[in-house]
Amino acid sequence: QIERHDSCAYDYLEIRDGSSDSSSLIGRYCGYDKPDDIKSTSNKLWMKFVSDGSINKAGFAVNFFKDKDECSKNNGGCQHECLNSFGSYECQCRSGFVLHDNKHDCKEAGCDHKVTSVSGTITSPNWPDKYPSKKECTWAISTTPGHRIKLVMGFSELDVEAQQECTYDHLEIFDGKDAKAPALGRFCGAKEPEPIVSSGNKMFLKFVSDNSVQKKGFEATHTT
Repeated sequence: QIERHDSCAYDYLEIRDGSSDSSSLIGRYCGYDKPDDIKSTSNKLWMKFVSDGSINKAGFAVNFFKDKDECSKNNGGCQHECLNSFGSYECQCRSGFVLHDNKHDCKEAGCDHKVTSVSGTITSPNWPDKYPSKKECTWAISTTPGHRIKLVMGFSELDVEAQQECTYDHLEIFDGKDAKAPALGRFCGAKEPEPIVSSGNKMFLKFVSDNSVQKKGFEATHTT
């Protein structure tokens, strides 16, 4: 509890990311609302408490501890990605893989996906590294039943083996719930297509790779 003021000009606790009053300001705090946990970017944190000559409150109490960045050494033992957090860390896997029971290695996941979120990102397996050979992945995107909602696919990245008819590696998009629906396009190479809009509340994507050339693949965003 510190005297409340809109800009914390009277009594306040000031915290900076470093060892002095010239270090980068993290925040100045007063009032009764507890701030979110604070983490320094190095091994030093500077704090200053100031009170004026008028109102007195109970003040503040903080708990602090050293947080080791487990990801800084050998990627935390993670095969793909290491995510550091307060007092701990966790390993994460790239698209197309799931975490092994040992919580560090990654194994290939199933490749048939159901997507019901109103927006998000879809990527080829192992993005942004090269996708594996002889792979077939699908994404069935749907929105709330009973609503006519258009889905817009905006490609931010496309790098798939090029071929005039896109018969080798390709991404194919259908205007419905599965591959039996009318096709909206088949894409390969590196040229980004225009945004694609479905006629209803369902869209189906199928990505296929053969056993020869591998590229980065694709990253696409979908919105309703």
